[in-house]
Amino acid sequence: MSGVLTGFFIVWALIAVGWVVGRTGVLGPHGRYVLNRTTFFVASPALVLVGLLSSDVREIFSVPMAVAAISGLATGALLLLGVALFTRRRGPDLVVTAISGSVVNGANMGFPIAAYVLGDISHALPVILFQQAVYNPLFLFVLHQITQKESLGPLGIARSIGANPTIVAAAVGMVLALTGVQVPDVALEPIRSLADMAIPAMLLAYGLSLHGSKPLAKADGYRGLIAAASFSKLLAMPALAFGIGLLLGLSGHSLYEVVVMAALPTAQNVYVAAARYRAAENLARDTVLITTIGTVVVLLLISGLLGV
Repeated sequence: MSGVLTGFFIVWALIAVGWVVGRTGVLGPHGRYVLNRTTFFVASPALVLVGLLSSDVREIFSVPMAVAAISGLATGALLLLGVALFTRRRGPDLVVTAISGSVVNGANMGFPIAAYVLGDISHALPVILFQQAVYNPLFLFVLHQITQKESLGPLGIARSIGANPTIVAAAVGMVLALTGVQVPDVALEPIRSLADMAIPAMLLAYGLSLHGSKPLAKADGYRGLIAAASFSKLLAMPALAFGIGLLLGLSGHSLYEVVVMAALPTAQNVYVAAARYRAAENLARDTVLITTIGTVVVLLLISGLLGV
């Protein structure tokens, strides 16, 4: 229990600093805009590259990685299908709902939860690697296509890839990791410094977004979508991870690990991406808020039921 609370204290402390910064206005009227773009174009790609370069190739092809991939993609696909079938929402609303309900906060919640609840930070690596190498580039590509309305031909695809440095960083990182190429420390150190900025900047930008906002405002028209995304993230995705883990032969503590990682709240980079593309920004913001609060209860419940 202390591990869960420790991880959430870190997150909420940084968000609170962002809210205070927004309230005092020390960054001026464009502070949130600058932080979001700095994170999107500079810090997040560096974080992805460093994460992949420091990973063990065996983690990329592990069973926990498969559970993270299948449960994440399946939850997003089911949410996408459900919203499309039962509502008239399309375009950015549809995509942001799907990713808000299936992208976990692995980077800044995964490590502390893995350390204090599971006993080893390495348990967070499979879900982080999957999201950095596959899911984040995928949903950024889709968001770019539906908001920029570019051609899906070869030229349009090339432009989308080039316009998203995270996609480029993921591709480069995967190639270097799989080929075993060692990047000299002197070249990697500046990238590490930029990567260290990513998570605090995301949380500060999110805190800034909360100042002056009215979460779950009826006028936004997102309450139903927020409820669907939050339900999927907090309950459906951990349940899927449990079932998939059983099918893939996991049991005991190994099964507990993948369920805990699947139950982490919605990642702040979903909000950063939504803000970057001006796509259902309040939907992403409020889902992050609801799941970050609700996950405390869910994780404590999982620890009581499956903790070994």
